Amino acid sequence: MLQFLTKKIVINILVIGFILFSGVAFAHPPSTINATFNQDTKILTVQVLHNVPNPTGDHYIQEIKVKLNGKDMILQYFLTQASSGVQNAQYLLIDAKSGDTIEVYALCNKFGDKTITLKID
Repeated sequence: MLQFLTKKIVINILVIGFILFSGVAFAHPPSTINATFNQDTKILTVQVLHNVPNPTGDHYIQEIKVKLNGKDMILQYFLTQASSGVQNAQYLLIDAKSGDTIEVYALCNKFGDKTITLKID
């Protein structure tokens, strides 16, 4: 009888653990961040690649943060993703100039993040 109860407890713990962590198992960080800066228009174009089955549902790029020479410049939050494969954004960086460094950070609302650095030529 004691062995049966122990086995039942172990099975219940495994089932509860699976339920709690199943969402994280399917979550993933952004795969790639593409960013380009146009010096004439001072516009930074950001494309975050992040494949999700339902971009207007519960899995999307939640945040994009932009730093210029290590200083926080832009923080944008999202409630959905533009499409099932990508989140797009454009930002005006009027103070950016040749030789500066731009850092772009993207955060998945479920799990993971990615950062890239872009040097302005």
